[in-house]
Amino acid sequence: MDDAPPPTDHVLRPHHVDLLIILVFAFKEPDCKDIPPAFLLHLYRTLLNEISEVSRPQSHNDLMKTVCSGPGADSEKSQRVITAIQAAHSDLTSADQITNFFGNLPSLFVEKTEDEPPVLMRRSIFGYFSRRCFVSFLKLSFSGVVKLQKDYQSWCHDDASAGYDPIVKDQLSNSDLLIFKTQADKKSWAKPDAYEAWEKGYATGDENVATENLRRFFEQHFHENNDSGVRQHALLNLVRMHYLRNEVTAARKFLMEAITVARTCGDKIILQHCISMLHRLPPTVPGRKPTLNALQSDLHPLEVLFDVKKLMDTQNDQPLSAAFVKIDQAIGLYDHWLDGQGKPLIDEEHWAQHAVQSVVWNTIGCNKLASIEESIVLAFTQSGTEDHNRITMFLNRAYRRARQGSYSEALAMLLEPDVWRGLTINDYTTWAQEIWHILVLRATRRGQDRLFREFLLPRRPPGDYNPRIYLHDAVCVSPDKVRDPLYEVIQMRRCDQATSAIDQLLKALWHSEFLTRFSDYRTGIILLADVSIEFHLPKRSQRILEEIMPQVDDLFYIIEVL
Repeated sequence: MDDAPPPTDHVLRPHHVDLLIILVFAFKEPDCKDIPPAFLLHLYRTLLNEISEVSRPQSHNDLMKTVCSGPGADSEKSQRVITAIQAAHSDLTSADQITNFFGNLPSLFVEKTEDEPPVLMRRSIFGYFSRRCFVSFLKLSFSGVVKLQKDYQSWCHDDASAGYDPIVKDQLSNSDLLIFKTQADKKSWAKPDAYEAWEKGYATGDENVATENLRRFFEQHFHENNDSGVRQHALLNLVRMHYLRNEVTAARKFLMEAITVARTCGDKIILQHCISMLHRLPPTVPGRKPTLNALQSDLHPLEVLFDVKKLMDTQNDQPLSAAFVKIDQAIGLYDHWLDGQGKPLIDEEHWAQHAVQSVVWNTIGCNKLASIEESIVLAFTQSGTEDHNRITMFLNRAYRRARQGSYSEALAMLLEPDVWRGLTINDYTTWAQEIWHILVLRATRRGQDRLFREFLLPRRPPGDYNPRIYLHDAVCVSPDKVRDPLYEVIQMRRCDQATSAIDQLLKALWHSEFLTRFSDYRTGIILLADVSIEFHLPKRSQRILEEIMPQVDDLFYIIEVL
């Protein structure tokens, strides 16, 4: 894609005629000098908003209402201008009239004499817009002029689709509308409409619409080469969509194809994104440890942060100090992105490292530090947005409150409109799953087995679920070197056989201490004190509890364990 596409072709639309009418009466007519400054400023702002095309153009009636609602619109001089603007469309009822209107446009931007500048400078926004519309009108044939006039009148009479049909550029469809054709009028170049439809389908969860429009967007004419050179972008977007939906098989299939296409095209940046995404997927060989990303200039900082999740898995036998090393690397790489490569500042990426730190601190057992990191993220992110960091902090904080017994407070926190408003489909699923987990936690702690089996379990949202968290005698779904032995000890304790599980308890204590998971370590110490009583060591048990009590800031924690 070394050759840049030609300038975007310009097609005259009905709303362009309305804007030209406002420009004529605001700059050219003799009465424009007597327009009140406040109302004239309002006209300028209205024109700038519409000409810049940062949003969809207003209809004729909405545009007239906007013009009439400005400050100073009640004055006599402003009313004369408003009346002239509102009545102008009735003077363009034939092809001759609209031709005469465009024939007078050059007086806006053409110099009359060398000493007298034009009304609108040629390189100003208004001057460029007027000149471009005039040139586009000169290219129209008589049939094109008639069509423009009819479309404009239909548009003024509330036909929103008149004049906005897509232009198909071939010899059969538009040969009679243009009398002069430029190079841009002979071929259709890429338009963003299909990508907009892809984002809408992706946001609403419509996979068929999203995939079809993504294919349509990247199959457009971007340059003169035979190969578009952007197919790897479409594949990478598909990979991300399937990955966020936990469709690992489909994501891996498209990812391998994207890697091949990126290597063929020589796109190093997309290839780096694909390799990083490949490292996110679970290994295909059972028992193989995941691959950590090596620091490179094109590596995204969030990929380094994702390595923290791999290091937090107990099956990888890595202490959590390694996770903080990865966080430091991600912060340094992010600073390099901003300062060295001039990447734009994105709030979601800026506060991601604080969100990850809160999770790591909570796993270590430093709940107060985790709460501080959560508060930083919640304070500097906006509510009602798609920020994944914000909803994650709310979910973690609510579940921690539920673990402390404040079920109603946790549910009320998640049901606040500022929490769920603006969520994507994937984050909404996570939000619903967290509410379900809180309800299950309350039901299982209260011994409401029938409520759990007949009501909550059939309504479980899709996502990760380990039943052993709530029912210690359940089958293990995801193995954990620290918590699985603790579950065995708790289960044996209920059968008054805790002494026979002392090996499991010591194993859990060793792993939790080595992996610096002090929250689980405290749980194991409390169970060790309880087992010591069965070995007739009450003083030893008391000393163990006295040593661990300063580290426990929540009495409900001990009640839950015992």
